[in-house]
Amino acid sequence: MRPAQRPRLARLSHLSVFVFALFVCLALVPARADAAYTDTIVLKNGDRIRGEVKGLQQGQLKYKTDGMSTIYVKWDRVAELTAPGTFDVETKDGTRFLGSLSSPERGKLGIDLGLRVETVNLDDVVRITQLKSRFWDRIDGSIDLGASYTDSSGIGQGSLGVDVGVRRPSYEVRTSFDTTITVQPDEPVSSRTNLGGGYVRLLGNRWFVPVTGKFERNTDIGLELRSSGAGGFGRYFAQTNRSQFGGAAGLVVTREIPVDGETSNNIEAFAGASYSFFTYDTPKTTIDAAFTVFPSLNVRGRFRTDLDVSIKRELWKDFTVGFTYYDTYDNKPPGGGSQAHDFGGTVTLGWTF
Repeated sequence: MRPAQRPRLARLSHLSVFVFALFVCLALVPARADAAYTDTIVLKNGDRIRGEVKGLQQGQLKYKTDGMSTIYVKWDRVAELTAPGTFDVETKDGTRFLGSLSSPERGKLGIDLGLRVETVNLDDVVRITQLKSRFWDRIDGSIDLGASYTDSSGIGQGSLGVDVGVRRPSYEVRTSFDTTITVQPDEPVSSRTNLGGGYVRLLGNRWFVPVTGKFERNTDIGLELRSSGAGGFGRYFAQTNRSQFGGAAGLVVTREIPVDGETSNNIEAFAGASYSFFTYDTPKTTIDAAFTVFPSLNVRGRFRTDLDVSIKRELWKDFTVGFTYYDTYDNKPPGGGSQAHDFGGTVTLGWTF
């Protein structure tokens, strides 16, 4: 059984890399430029810029202009905004409005709902989504590479991380791939690889429904392959133009193939929390942290935990230097003689799009 499984896993790994490479390459195909720009922003210093509002996220207004191409404007620098298109606007308390945008007065945003105009403070707006934007304009993501080598020990390590997502008013879709390979003398090559995708249905009052699928491999804890599917409920407890804090809980169904041992099927609960902090004062900085615990429902006393932390600072436009850290614990790991705890950190160079 073992010799037959490993080629399939190798083909899965190669296919995963190919799919991600293809997706990223397609995402980089330039879209056709618009012929005219009808939106206007007025900055607090009095400057008026004509262009097209592409969206607001993480405290930055993405704005397409004719002379300056696409620019990013800090939201706290905007005094007025006018855009006749249709937009989905979300405020700090999770209230969402659908309509065209105007500024009845400085520091205010009016959303034309058809029968009435709702007015909110610009400072209370955390997200704006353009409903008629092209698919390519809605994609965001990042690619990160890391490598290290110590001559005295002969230990070398390389890492690759890719994250791609699309957010719409009622849902968000993301897919990610990350792998870390470690080579050392007189030891077998060890690797940790994750391939995952998720769909999040966005509900009212900051509630959401996550559905995820994931493939994991970590030979350091004796795991050849873990495939899992999960679903549950979650809520963003707080969201501003600088940070976001949320949590989710639900059920996970897994199938585990250990390096040594029998394949097993498991049912687990999960409960987790995530926190993001971002600032776009130069240099731009983003911090993401997520912690999840998985108590088993069919193996008495078993539980496992995952912690992921990422810190990135911009070196120059869209290029970053960062540090990622992971910590995995399983008190009853698959395979009898495997270690229960694995952790590691990597310095990376990356590109965001």
